[in-house]
Amino acid sequence: MTHENQVLEKAYAEHIGDHYRRASDELLHAYQRNKEAARHHEAGAFKAALHHAKLSKHHSFNAHEHLKEALSISEKMNSKDVPSPTLPGSSGGSLLQ
Repeated sequence: MTHENQVLEKAYAEHIGDHYRRASDELLHAYQRNKEAARHHEAGAFKAALHHAKLSKHHSFNAHEHLKEALSISEKMNSKDVPSPTLPGSSGGSLLQ
């Protein structure tokens, strides 16, 4: 594997990892907002419950977008003819199979 390919693989992996981290954060926020919506609903505060439900939906959508982007990058990375660092001399493959 050339130095250029190693740098490219590392950059792809870091970028994908960033998207996974952001998706995880968004899912955590969505979960928290959903729990808050349920609490408000049980208390009869339906307007507040609706507000929190909308926020939960927004965070879930953002998480979905980050995961789609991570998948897209991973697929692009796998489609490149870059030898895997674990199997020197092999054709194709990547760090993230």
